[in-house]
Amino acid sequence: MAFNLKNIYEVFGHNKEFSNGDRIVVEKKMSKKVLGQINPNGVIEINKDATPANKRRAVKHEQVHLDQIRLGLLHFDHNNYHYRESITSPIQTIPSSKINTHDRSLPWEIEAHNGRIKKMG
Repeated sequence: MAFNLKNIYEVFGHNKEFSNGDRIVVEKKMSKKVLGQINPNGVIEINKDATPANKRRAVKHEQVHLDQIRLGLLHFDHNNYHYRESITSPIQTIPSSKINTHDRSLPWEIEAHNGRIKKMG
């Protein structure tokens, strides 16, 4: 009797093209207005209905957030966002209820839209 084994990406639902040793990317159903997001555990979620170009764009954007999280510049949960401009600056705590998380003028979003983190100071 023959059978096919699923690969590791299929077993865990990871996107094989974008996941690697440094990041996990999963595709899921999202609003048409959302290309991607990162969850508090550092898993990048991208819109499964997005074009390949938009998926790449979303992963690049969310990778900046992942780097911010790993460097200790950004942390968030359901209640608050905690952000600091550099590892030596004080942490700003912003209640999630007080911001629009899609606002591109938020300091952590400016860096992500520029595609890189400011030089550490």
